[in-house]
Amino acid sequence: MTVMDNEDQALPETTEDEAWYDAEIAPALAALAKRCHERGMAFVAAVEYQPGDRAGTYYLTENAGLAMEMLNLCAQTAPNVDSYIMHLRKLCKERGQDISGSFVLRGLGA
Repeated sequence: MTVMDNEDQALPETTEDEAWYDAEIAPALAALAKRCHERGMAFVAAVEYQPGDRAGTYYLTENAGLAMEMLNLCAQTAPNVDSYIMHLRKLCKERGQDISGSFVLRGLGA
């Protein structure tokens, strides 16, 4: 569902835009994600308050397609490309996904 990291005391104070998003947009996205999930639809949404400051709402179904899984991974691992690729490699292994068309994943031994 909605992922917000502003509970950690070590994080900087909430910006005005982040507070607005948390109060106005995040609840609406969570409601939309729930409605979609109830109909068997996967949901991924990401917002960037300012460069580098992000939040998102993620609610995947058990049978979500690879493209939705990839969007979800990207939203949660960006901007760390290595983390994205390693998580994608793991996901493909778990799903038995054919990666023969990817020289990057083949090179990692996926």
